[in-house]
Amino acid sequence: MSKSLAAICLALGLLWALAGCGSIATDSPPAQTNIPEPVPPVIDEQAPEPAAPERKVTLTEPPVTAAPAASVPPNRIDPVAEVTGAEPNNTTASEPAPERESAQITPVQEVPGAEPNEAEASEPAPPLPETPPTAEWPAPQEQAEETEEEPETLASFHQEYGELLAEHILEDGRVDYQALRRKRLRLKHLLGEPDELDPNLYQQWSEDDQLAFWINTYNLKMLEIIARNYPIESSWWLRLTWPPSDIRHIGAIWSDYRFIVMDEEFTLGEVERRFFRKTFGDPRAYVAITYATRSGPTLRRTPYRGKDLDQQLEDQVRTFLASDKGFHIDREKAVVYLSALFEPSWRGKDFVGRYATDKKFKNHSPETRAVLNFLTRYLPREDVYYLEVENYTLAYMNFDWRLNDSGRGY
Repeated sequence: MSKSLAAICLALGLLWALAGCGSIATDSPPAQTNIPEPVPPVIDEQAPEPAAPERKVTLTEPPVTAAPAASVPPNRIDPVAEVTGAEPNNTTASEPAPERESAQITPVQEVPGAEPNEAEASEPAPPLPETPPTAEWPAPQEQAEETEEEPETLASFHQEYGELLAEHILEDGRVDYQALRRKRLRLKHLLGEPDELDPNLYQQWSEDDQLAFWINTYNLKMLEIIARNYPIESSWWLRLTWPPSDIRHIGAIWSDYRFIVMDEEFTLGEVERRFFRKTFGDPRAYVAITYATRSGPTLRRTPYRGKDLDQQLEDQVRTFLASDKGFHIDREKAVVYLSALFEPSWRGKDFVGRYATDKKFKNHSPETRAVLNFLTRYLPREDVYYLEVENYTLAYMNFDWRLNDSGRGY
């Protein structure tokens, strides 16, 4: 009897245990599907605080008044919205953003030491540090101008002398001597500046500055001589030989009219021999000085300056040779005409020092060879070829000594 009761009890215990396990397995799935789990605020826990400039934007937006537990808390800036250009706080409470992860926030937006949800409405965030300003260096052209700046004494002289030239020299090179005659006191004042020049200061100038100074002084003295004698007076018997406006009526222009430079007396002839021929030995100066005549080179309307002297002389030579009074070729008659300035007995001999040659133009004198060699540097290619290989006769044009006056009928 006892064994039967024990077996029954054991069977009942097994049945009870099986019934308990089955109820637990059937109740667990509904508990997982019916009870919603709140979305963890990933951004609030992991995302670093946006940079101070980003929080500055929230001051201009209205505050968020309502947000469920799953939304972004008030006064927080969505870092992704700021980067893409969307308006801050535009995410509704019912739209979670699973794709927003802490990896989308760049380190540039981090502000070290900032606390989450720290209110700064009453005090604006400090601006980001600016790049230090770079030093402003002068442009290369300005630096070149400073290094090439001419001496102060020359700058003052060039300005006043340049104004005089621009006022009285026409575009074609003729001179308004009638108006210049009324400026004789001004001419005298300008000639006083070379007289007051300190010789020690002159020695400190460059060679180009010195040569330009003597060319300008020479031209200024020639203008003063003509203005003093304008209109030109002549005797009746000399008019039988020379026209009334011929400057040779003035007489001894290159030897009798004196002027003082650096407390030393000079004439125009002495300046030519001492500086243009010997000291500097640049025969281009003979094309730069004025002869106050119709056959002479055109007088420039601006002073010669040391820093531009080489280019000014080159332009002056080309301009003179391009005119009929400097050079031209008559190919039909096979004659090459040169200005009388290039004659060996006048200026031609001064070209030997720099332009002498024994390789070309062998049927001419050394002075003429030097002149022709000089001309080939400035003439067109076809003219150079003609001078070097063709057979021709060389002739010098008559020099017209009439005044290069702008007045009519004079």
